Amino acid sequence: MGGAWGEAFMGRMRVEIAVDPLVVVFAVLYALAGSLWQWVVVFASLLVHEISHAVVAAGFGLTVTELRITPIGAAVRVDDAIELRAEAEAAVAMAGPMTSLVLAGAGYILLVYGKPDIAGAEFFIGANIVLALLNLVPAFPLDGGRVLRALLTERMGVPGATRTAVNVSRWIGGLAVAAGAVGAAAGALNPLVMAMGVLVWVEAGREARSAPYAAMRSVMRKRAGLARQGFAPAALVAASPDARAGAVLGRLSGQQFAIISVVAPDGREVGRLSEIELMDGVCARGPGVNLGTLVRGSKH
Repeated sequence: MGGAWGEAFMGRMRVEIAVDPLVVVFAVLYALAGSLWQWVVVFASLLVHEISHAVVAAGFGLTVTELRITPIGAAVRVDDAIELRAEAEAAVAMAGPMTSLVLAGAGYILLVYGKPDIAGAEFFIGANIVLALLNLVPAFPLDGGRVLRALLTERMGVPGATRTAVNVSRWIGGLAVAAGAVGAAAGALNPLVMAMGVLVWVEAGREARSAPYAAMRSVMRKRAGLARQGFAPAALVAASPDARAGAVLGRLSGQQFAIISVVAPDGREVGRLSEIELMDGVCARGPGVNLGTLVRGSKH
C-alpha cells in the first residue's frame, strides 16, 4: 500500500524544471554589487518555499507540471482546478508560509546553539519571517489570497469566493500603491511597496478572468481521462430542479466525476445529468439555466 502510494506521489512530482536565463544575469549583477550571498539566501528560501507547495499539492493527488525558477525565486504550476477543492487549496497555499517559518525557526536555533556567522544567520531568519508574513497578506497572487478564497468557498461557492477575494486584493493593491507613492514622495517608504501594489492589482484581475473557466477546465480533463481509461471514480450529487447549472458546476469536486441527481421538493428523483451534460448545458444555454430545464431537454 505504502509503495503504491509512493509511486503515485512521485509520478505527480515528475515536474518540468524551467530556469529563466535571467537567473545567471542577476547572480552576476549581485556579485558585482557585493551582495551575492544575500541574493542567494533569499533565492534559496523562496525556492524551498515553492517546493513545499509542490510537495503538498502532490500529496493531495494534484498533478504538479512545472517548477519555473526565476531571479526572484520560483513558481509552481498545478495542472488541476485546485480552486474547486477548498481544503487542498488552503493546505497547499499555507505550506509556503509555514515552511518559511520553520526555516526561520531552524535559523534561530542555529543562532542560539551553534556558532554561525551572526550577520548571515540574522539575515536568513529575517528574510524567511518577512517571506512568511508577506505571503499571508490576503491578496492574489500571494498565498493569503488563495487561503481567503478557500475559506469562503464553502459558503459562497468558487465564483463568489473568487469575486470577494479579488475585490479584497484590489483594495489592498490600491492602498499599497497609494501608500507607496506618498511614502516615496516623502522619502519615508521604499518605492517597491508601490510596485508590489501594482503587481497585486494586475494579478487579481488575471485571477478574476481565469477563475470562471476553472470548472470547465476540470470537466474537460475528466472527459479526456474517461475517454483514455474507459472509467473514472464518480460521486452522486443531489440538487434541486431550480438550482442554477452554473452554480452547481462551480461546486463540483475537482477530482471525482459527478452524476447529478435532480430531486423534486417531494423527494422524487426527476432525472440525472452527467457532469459532461451539465457543462454542455451551461455552454449552450448559459450558467443561469436551471437543472430542471436541462433534465427535460435530455429526455427528448
